Amino acid sequence: MSITIRDGIPRHFVVESFPSLLDADIHYMYTEESVPVDVIPKFVEKISNVKLLKLSDYVFEKLEMAGVRSTSFPTFNNLNTLEVSFIKTQLVKPLFTFLQFSPNLESLVFRGVYRDKVNEDAFTLDVVPHCLLMNLKSIKFQYFKGQLKELDLVQLFLQNARVLQMVIIEISSDHFLNSNKKKHTAEDVEDFNKKIMEQLLKYKWASTDCVVKLCSF
Repeated sequence: MSITIRDGIPRHFVVESFPSLLDADIHYMYTEESVPVDVIPKFVEKISNVKLLKLSDYVFEKLEMAGVRSTSFPTFNNLNTLEVSFIKTQLVKPLFTFLQFSPNLESLVFRGVYRDKVNEDAFTLDVVPHCLLMNLKSIKFQYFKGQLKELDLVQLFLQNARVLQMVIIEISSDHFLNSNKKKHTAEDVEDFNKKIMEQLLKYKWASTDCVVKLCSF
């Protein structure tokens, strides 16, 4: 069973749960101002049996607004893969709160990190989610531009994910298009990749078996 929602979330639901749900794609959700802030969290609770989950960062924003805590939210025990659309750096904290509900997560995909104004403590963890300690094996960062806050997020995972095996960073061509050069060469790409690795190697990684793969598209 699959669910795809790319519209507003209704205030009431006929179905109370989805016990056989395999994947869910919840994006571009919105609610009218008159709709209670807990509508989205209550819907997310109903899909806690999902195995593959795709979310927009709007969901994490609403979870934070509703004051969701690990003690008051169901555990996503079946969740194996989580894909997150362009996430704002100010929502890193609620993202990691959600990861606390996903103890068996093995794969995480970011389709972009949107740099915005954020407090430095957004990249510090009060509690390391169980999945980072025991199960998270792969992370992919897409549309990567090498901005500082993107690197901060990568580093946060490298420093805390103990069984991580692979980190794939897909460099966006936009980085080179926004430079002074009209065309970028293989040397430009190599130099850029080298600078990224130098930044990531400044800190100790939690997993000694982790490999970081950089690629351009």
